Amino acid sequence: MVKCPKCGNTVDKNDKRCSSCGESLSKSKNSSNKIIAVIAIVAVIAIVAVLASGMFSSDNSTTDVEAQSETVDPISGDDDTTSEPTEYWASAKAEKFHLPTCEWAEKISEDNKIIYQSREDAIADGKVPCGACNP
Repeated sequence: MVKCPKCGNTVDKNDKRCSSCGESLSKSKNSSNKIIAVIAIVAVIAIVAVLASGMFSSDNSTTDVEAQSETVDPISGDDDTTSEPTEYWASAKAEKFHLPTCEWAEKISEDNKIIYQSREDAIADGKVPCGACNP
């Protein structure tokens, strides 16, 4: 036995309507529709999050340094992918050294520019590799 939510009359739990006032005793369809809507919204948000994380974590792009190292010399036809850079630039006033094509190397004034012929020479002089161009 259950009570009618509207009039409080005691009715059988299998009845669909209250015998006194006629109130529906079945669970509201409206509340189940709300639950389904919330579940659908959460599912859509989860799918969008998964797709967005896949877009931003893909490693299909190459950096400028990688693109530069994968070029072919148009005169000799040599593939530059195996050759190392011939120069590394550093500023006399900073601790980092760079590839000549690095945006930070281009900002070094001619008065302060130090040119190293090898990576080892720059490191031996106390310089550390740039985080942007990673020489």
